[in-house]
Amino acid sequence: MEQNFNLHTHTTRCHHAVGKDEQYILAAIEAGMKTIGFSEHMAYPHVEIAAERMYNRDVQEYLHTMYQLKDKYKDQIEVLVGFEIEYYDDQKDYLLKMKECCDYMIIGQHFRYFDGYNYDYFNNDEDVLMYANQIQSALELGLTRYIAHPDFFMLGRRQWTPACDKASQIIVEAAKKYHAVLEINLNGLRYGKLYYQDGLAYPYPHPEFFKHVTKDNKVCFGYDAHHPTTLLEHQRIDICLDLLKDYDFNFLEDIHEIL
Repeated sequence: MEQNFNLHTHTTRCHHAVGKDEQYILAAIEAGMKTIGFSEHMAYPHVEIAAERMYNRDVQEYLHTMYQLKDKYKDQIEVLVGFEIEYYDDQKDYLLKMKECCDYMIIGQHFRYFDGYNYDYFNNDEDVLMYANQIQSALELGLTRYIAHPDFFMLGRRQWTPACDKASQIIVEAAKKYHAVLEINLNGLRYGKLYYQDGLAYPYPHPEFFKHVTKDNKVCFGYDAHHPTTLLEHQRIDICLDLLKDYDFNFLEDIHEIL
């Protein structure tokens, strides 16, 4: 299967990606993509988390540079300018304001809050449900219609429990209600297979999560690129298709449906 777009792309401003902005664009062109979307990790006022997200001082430069590149390459590829956000109740107004400054947002929840409590380090059943509700709230507020790595919580767990089923149902039903796409994240493969209670498995994409996805849901692949050449690694899609071969997905064909 081929997909001619990627809406999950980072830059060096997040402090854990490499390469020039233009190198990502050129790699996307070489890969035959029609659209490349940049979704840098959102900066939040008065919050500086080293190696996790861009700093506040970089936001305007990011937007200015990306919109310049959008114009420069308009005859070769569509460049979209966005943010990967995390939802917190006390940041509603800020997130709505920033939504007006970009083409789109994606929700990629990593933190419980700005307290260093990462869902990828560890999360219990209560945390899993909080994670799901944070994603649901972002969709309810109209911030985004793209859910990045919806099964990300399995990176910080080693067993699937009924709470995981409930959280998955919350996310999948919210995606259906608000016409959001669920991402099959290709970057989870980089962790390799981990030791789960019921055997070895990739943390994400996680088959147990996708059992809850129906034909009423739209899905797409997200490279979650932190290196330009990642966009050339089409084999990642083949691996994930094989991993999820028992599922009959409804793939998103036109990204403009969710922008």
